[in-house]
Formats: sequence, structure tokens, C-alpha cells
Amino acid sequence: MSRPYQDKFHLQGGELIRQVTFGMNDGVVSIFALLAGLAGAGQSTDSILITLLAATVAGALSMAAGEFISGKSESDYFNHEINQERLEIKLCPDIEREEVRKIYKKKGFSGKLLEQVVEKITEDEDRWVREMIIDELETTELNHELELLPSVIIFFSFILGACFPTLPDLICKHIEMSPDMLFYIATGVTVAGLFLAGALKKFVTGVNWIKSGFEMLAVGIFAFGISYVIGMFIPI
Repeated sequence: MSRPYQDKFHLQGGELIRQVTFGMNDGVVSIFALLAGLAGAGQSTDSILITLLAATVAGALSMAAGEFISGKSESDYFNHEINQERLEIKLCPDIEREEVRKIYKKKGFSGKLLEQVVEKITEDEDRWVREMIIDELETTELNHELELLPSVIIFFSFILGACFPTLPDLICKHIEMSPDMLFYIATGVTVAGLFLAGALKKFVTGVNWIKSGFEMLAVGIFAFGISYVIGMFIPI
């Protein structure tokens, strides 16, 4: 396996894990906090379930749409800058060639070797443009296409995270059980989900999974507590 392919594979894998972790974290924390607020307000089991399901779908769509718009904006920006760089090379090649020379001077090249490098790079337009955008935009792709996959991943990751506080209500809906007991079950399941979502961040941050899990758990419980207290003061 070639080194460039390996680098690209690792970058894509890291980005995939980031998207899954981001979507799942947001889903479990936001829906868990909503559950706490509704429970604190004394809402019925049916009302809580309907609200959680609606919030899950709305939140997942919102996250996916946000990722799509963000990705499109980034793609448009990079493509515009790359096209601008191509135009500048055509209109003022001497100035752009001097920029390449400065780039490689900073890397330690000098004299005849520097001139050979500059000559080699500037004899091919794609290679020339790539060198410029690596320095200015820190990217190597000459054509940034909009990808739908990140939006799809975040959509389902959000739903996955939201399942922890939502599924207990959905599964136990037809079981004879007090609202308080159902709430405790949902809370217990979600606490486990919070720890799992936090532990997954290890693959993005490299932090110890136990520490990362407890950090996420602390954030979720804080959001849970605040939402529950606010819900208690909402008149029904």
C-alpha cells in the first residue's frame, strides 16, 4: 500500500469517527436533557414519547442539514480559490513562479537545486497549482466535490445517540409500569449510553477511554440536572 493512499485512508477514517462521535454525542445529550425537562414538568408518558420521537427526527435532520450546508460552503470556497490560483498562474506566471521559489527557500532549498525544483514544478500546471494550494489552503485536492455521506452519517449517528433515552419509553409503552419507574429505566440506559458515547471519543482525541467516558457522563448529567430543574418550574 502506497504512503499517500495510507495517509488518505487514515484521514478519511479519522473524519468518519469524528462524525459518528459528534452526531451520537449530540443525540444522546440533547434528547436526554429534553427527557429530563419533560419529566421534571410532570408530563405524561405518551406526551414524553411523542416529544422525544419528534425531537429525534428534527434534531437528526437539523444536524444533517447543517453538515451539508457546511460541506457545500467549504467545497465552494476551496474550488473558488483553486480556480483563482489557476487564473493567476495564467495571467502573471512570473509572480506565481517567484512564490514557488519563496516556498522552497523556506524549506531550505537554495542555489541550483532550488531553481531545478522551481522549474520542475512550474512545467506542469496541475503540479504548480497543487504546490500553491498546499501552501495557502493546506489541501492537496484540485477538485473538491460535495459529499453527501457525512450528512448521512451524522443523521444516523444522532438517531443512534437519541435511542438511549427514547427506546425505553418506546419498548415499555404497553407494559404496566409507573411513569417514575420508566423514567428511572430510561435514565439508567442513557447514563450507559453517555459513557459509551464519551468512550468513543478516544478514537478521535486519543484520550483514555475511561476518562473520556466519565467526562461525557459529567456533561450529560449536568445538562440533565439543569433541564429537570427548569422543567419543575414550568406550569402545566
